[in-house]
Amino acid sequence: MGKRDSRDERRGKSAIRRLMFLVVATLLVLAGRLFSLQYIHHDYYWRYAEENKLQRQRIVAPRGLIKDHNSVVLVDNVPRFKVIVPSRDPSHVRETVFRLGEYLPLDTTNVFSRYQAWSKRNGTLPFPIIPNANKLQISFVRENYDVFPTLRVETSSQRRYRNGELASHLLGYVGEVSNRFLSQTTRRGYFAGDLIGKIGIEEICEEFLRGEDGQRVVAVTAHGTVLGELNELTRAPVPGRDVLLTIDTRLQGRLESLIEPWKSGAAVVMDVNDGSILAAVSLPNFDPNKFARGMRQADWSELFNAESKPLFNRFLRATYPPGSTLKIISAHANLEHRIEDPNDAIVFCISAHRFGNRVYKCWKKGGHGWMNLMNGFVESCDSYFYKIGEGIDVDELAASARGYGLGARTGIDMPGEVRGLVPDRKYYNRRYGEKKWTQGYVLNIVIGQGEFLVSVLQMVRVAASVANGGHLVQPHVIKQVDGESEGVYRRRRVANTNATIITFLQQAMEGVVQGQSGTGRASRIRGITAAGKTGTSQNPHGDDHAWFVGYAPSDEPEIAVAIIVENAGHGGAVAAPIAGKFYMEYFKDRIVVTQRVAPPPKPPVKVETKPVEIVIEPIDLDVVPLAPASTEGDSL
Repeated sequence: MGKRDSRDERRGKSAIRRLMFLVVATLLVLAGRLFSLQYIHHDYYWRYAEENKLQRQRIVAPRGLIKDHNSVVLVDNVPRFKVIVPSRDPSHVRETVFRLGEYLPLDTTNVFSRYQAWSKRNGTLPFPIIPNANKLQISFVRENYDVFPTLRVETSSQRRYRNGELASHLLGYVGEVSNRFLSQTTRRGYFAGDLIGKIGIEEICEEFLRGEDGQRVVAVTAHGTVLGELNELTRAPVPGRDVLLTIDTRLQGRLESLIEPWKSGAAVVMDVNDGSILAAVSLPNFDPNKFARGMRQADWSELFNAESKPLFNRFLRATYPPGSTLKIISAHANLEHRIEDPNDAIVFCISAHRFGNRVYKCWKKGGHGWMNLMNGFVESCDSYFYKIGEGIDVDELAASARGYGLGARTGIDMPGEVRGLVPDRKYYNRRYGEKKWTQGYVLNIVIGQGEFLVSVLQMVRVAASVANGGHLVQPHVIKQVDGESEGVYRRRRVANTNATIITFLQQAMEGVVQGQSGTGRASRIRGITAAGKTGTSQNPHGDDHAWFVGYAPSDEPEIAVAIIVENAGHGGAVAAPIAGKFYMEYFKDRIVVTQRVAPPPKPPVKVETKPVEIVIEPIDLDVVPLAPASTEGDSL
């Protein structure tokens, strides 16, 4: 009996020791946890508690304004209201959405779909139940605070493009930042749902236009009900900087209206001396306000997949065969390498030119007759340029083209510019193989057909180079940022040129517009002399494209223009009249004030009909295969 009592006593003591050990261990764990909370992780939990008590609401800075060179506002901001709810508790968000849907028409399925995407990207940031609230919705939320204490109306700014579609490719638009953009470590300060410039000025001036965000600190309850604002912690946003452009709204609108009836095309007007872009047109265009308001996926797909490609910037990214506007380059190359005296280089045009076993047709039925370089340029005689093209080396022509900046980017302060294509010997050897192509390819490109590809921006610079005496200027559209000049723009001499060549081109281009037989007579206006070159480029996908490049006034040049109207036909019949009507707008004050009388048309350049060493062989058009006909057809 005594032994049993002794064993029971020992067991009881052992149980007490285990219990005491357990109690001590528990106390030690609690003490360690308390030490961790109070000392090791004190700052973390203090911040967490503060976040529950204080809520920091980000105030997005309004974007800077975009103005034209006369300080006319093109892009500004208007208020936008959002109904938001704290999103820390998903069940609370769901309950709020269902309850709000009982009072207001809400597509709850769409709201929950947005919330799922929002929570993945934004965590616990307040969720916009109604991202673009109207007056009725705003009034309801504010008047029913007791029913929906966690809802609040947040004011932000929405981008507004005052002239709708005007200059949309130049100005660009804003849209939400992408997940890919947010994942880049260098893109600090952006959050899901933020707006960012996508193309045009909105994109290239993003760092200036964006501004610096502020914050509003408020005290809230555990359920997110706002108790009041802490002014000492609130910081006002810093608006973005204003950007002043070189373009003129009036000229931009006029140029767009002149091309709009033809549905698609592009045009650029540039100061010949400093490269300032006064107007840049790409049609069809789009309304950037649709992007600013928020576009549905279906609407975006329809716009993106439209056959007319309204989102495609034609003056910056499109390339075209230059047609007869390239005769500026062809004339330069021959004057540099082959022709010493333009009056001695005489060809007789019978509307067709034979080279080897092919016949290359001129655009004028019946032919032009005797032509020298001046006549051939002014009347855009294809046969003449076919003949002088027989002796020009493809690399010589390519070098002259590159001297005027073709085949390279102009350096304009906009992203996405194309290079175009200047074919040379290496190009043809690579494409067709050595000795597998002939001089006939060169005959095709001297009149601007074949593989040659240029942009409207490049061609306006060619015209400006002739106008200003042989200098390549760097095009630009940004004039100032907050009153400070932006950038230093380059100007260099056209390679391999001289005063004789430039003078000839100036006289020839003036003859195209002012001469009796010039193909660009439709661009002529009373009181202002102008110079130019027409062109009609073949289009394998439809009707021919109409070209005109030129400058005015020809005696003291100020502006250069380049115009292409897609699928419109002859340059002299379509593009040249557009240039003339634009000149009327640009020079209207000067014409009214001075009442200058246009000088009489200059007589055609006399060509001596002395015997020449050119053998004109009979051409049997029924036997010899025809090359693709030129479609210059600029004569009115």
